[in-house]
Amino acid sequence: MDKTVEKVVRFSADKHKVKAKEQKRILDEIKTSDAGAKANIAYKSDLTSEIKVQDSTMSKFTDERAGSEGKLSAGKTKEVSSAEKSAKKAKSKETKVAATKTAVANLFKAKADMSNDLVSEKVTGDALRDGNSGLVKTFTTVINPMTYVKKWLAKLAALIAPYILIFTTIAAVVFIIVALLFSVLQPIAEVGEALSGFVAMFTGDGGGLRNTSFSDGEIDEIVAASGADETQEKVIRYALSKVGYPYSQDYRTSGKAYDCSSLAYYSWENAGVDISYGTNYPPTAAEGARMLEAHSKKLSTSDLKPGDLIYYGGEANGRYMGIYHVAIYVGDGKAVEALSTKYGVVYQKLRTKNACMVCRPNM
Repeated sequence: MDKTVEKVVRFSADKHKVKAKEQKRILDEIKTSDAGAKANIAYKSDLTSEIKVQDSTMSKFTDERAGSEGKLSAGKTKEVSSAEKSAKKAKSKETKVAATKTAVANLFKAKADMSNDLVSEKVTGDALRDGNSGLVKTFTTVINPMTYVKKWLAKLAALIAPYILIFTTIAAVVFIIVALLFSVLQPIAEVGEALSGFVAMFTGDGGGLRNTSFSDGEIDEIVAASGADETQEKVIRYALSKVGYPYSQDYRTSGKAYDCSSLAYYSWENAGVDISYGTNYPPTAAEGARMLEAHSKKLSTSDLKPGDLIYYGGEANGRYMGIYHVAIYVGDGKAVEALSTKYGVVYQKLRTKNACMVCRPNM
């Protein structure tokens, strides 16, 4: 009830404050008008004196006119003064009423706060806390330094929040980049380790690189030792027959030179398998790996068979898995690959560094 009365009285006090402001505005206008009238009277008085000096014959007429104007000006001044007094009185009245009603509203608020304190049933057993309510709470809040410490901490938090957000955003971006790198490098490490273990099972000449052509007899020996089936044999025979050919990307489809992906494409084409999936053109190493994986040709283990394609990746080249090279496994821990312009197509021990995927096109 006290709260309701307080609101009603305070609302009425606010109305009187508005009226007092209005009376102040009227009073300011009257003062401005009065000042203008007084200035006008002074001007006319000076003008009348000047006329008296210039024309003595008109002195009687001028005196009468000046007297008449003086009476009119005096009347206007009296009228303005009366309005000013009335406005002052009204303003004073409204101000006093507003102040009185505000005081009454404050009394009702204090009474309501005290009533709430008396009927409160929230007891914690802490004498200081239980007694700290209502007006007492208002007082203790003002003198409590923690009140200001909390406000300062809130302002500090608002000040540093943007920097925390920026730091969090940067940390999130770094985390995502690291996660992406890990997702690329992890399979590279796993495939590399698996291939290294597989190649270690074979013994031979230490994997010395050969980039001179094989005779038919040499190719027969390699194929026989590989354990290849009919399809695999067609793949590796074609690849072995190209050892010693030059490396070229410009002439990769000429049959006289190869790059790594065109050698893989034509070797499998020789066995009747199209690893371009209808384009009839050698895909790049990265695109070939992507298509083979999309067609479920990726091996989950590294138990290599002759003809399997080993892809190497992890470079920041914007391609699928960063893949940049492909080699053809021919058995006995060896591979054929179009290595570089310096070496051309070579036969050597299977390299496992940066190997990230193994695919079998005919599985």
